[in-house]
Amino acid sequence: MPFYKTVLDKLDKRSASQVADSLLRLRNRLKKEIPQRNVLKSVLIATWNLREFGANQKCGKRLEESLLYIAEIISHFDLVAIQEVNQNLNDLQKLMGLLGDWWEYLVTDVTAGRSGNEERIAFIYDGRKVRFDHLAGELTLPPLKNAVRQPARSPFICAFRTGWRRLSLCSVHIYYGTSKPNDSTRVSEIAAVSKLLADRNNKRQNVADGEPENVVLLGDFNIFNQSGDRTSEALAANGFVVPRAFRKLSGSNLAGDKYFDQIAFHDPKKRVRTNCAGVFDFTPTIFGPNDAELHQEAMERSAPQQYARAKDKVKFYRNWRTFQLSDHLPLWVELKTDFSDAYLATVMRGRSKPAIP
Repeated sequence: MPFYKTVLDKLDKRSASQVADSLLRLRNRLKKEIPQRNVLKSVLIATWNLREFGANQKCGKRLEESLLYIAEIISHFDLVAIQEVNQNLNDLQKLMGLLGDWWEYLVTDVTAGRSGNEERIAFIYDGRKVRFDHLAGELTLPPLKNAVRQPARSPFICAFRTGWRRLSLCSVHIYYGTSKPNDSTRVSEIAAVSKLLADRNNKRQNVADGEPENVVLLGDFNIFNQSGDRTSEALAANGFVVPRAFRKLSGSNLAGDKYFDQIAFHDPKKRVRTNCAGVFDFTPTIFGPNDAELHQEAMERSAPQQYARAKDKVKFYRNWRTFQLSDHLPLWVELKTDFSDAYLATVMRGRSKPAIP
């Protein structure tokens, strides 16, 4: 990225050298684990819950070098759904400045009420590759015979175009509730949102212009288990499919044992072509669980009073690092977007109305 200098020049020589080394190791890991971005063939979509992004944090302020790491990770994707963006947008605006002028973002208003937690949801995308396609809205559940409990944080749906694809992405941060699987409110919220999107997409399949639409439901679902969990089953019951590649992955929390984050597709005509998918674990290169001593100076700059009072410095660090990056790992998928050969083949065979894959 061209904006490393704006952050590194503010640090002393020792800290700048340490951050530069961490960035190099992070870049090398990203290059090994994430497919290389390209203009035509595919799109890389990710979802990432950035813990209390922009909030006044319990463990001090988020440092600018941490924003560099976040920007570096995001820059390896084309379109990223971000959850837990705070009412204060300073960190988001700094992040966009680091990414560059060709990156764009869309963000919701703050969800009102205590359960909304002053949160927003955002989409960040590379404007050279992805185009916003004029649809944006916060979902509300339709009225039924009985009173409807609206989602704790309003889901955010936006339409984008890239290559041959029109994608409607709906990003969610589902109600957490009790710290256990199958919280009843969590299950009902996932079921209601996925049903609403499925009904909408089923109607869309038969519109007159034949425009194919792929609905992607992604974000923080607070799902504990990959299978046998009622929250997972609520998605499947409404026709949402999680790519097979995800079944082999570890969880998306730092411990790797919870499947909070998901990317699921409603694809009744089976148009979606996934190339590969993954969870990107940044901890082997930055903010590892045993790196407390390495980050002592950074903790003192970020949270001088909290760090000085902490009796267990290692325990403090392991919490502090989740407020610098996150307690979630980015989940990603690569989708095929170039169907030129298939389309031309249908024309060649003389079909009067070639089907768009």
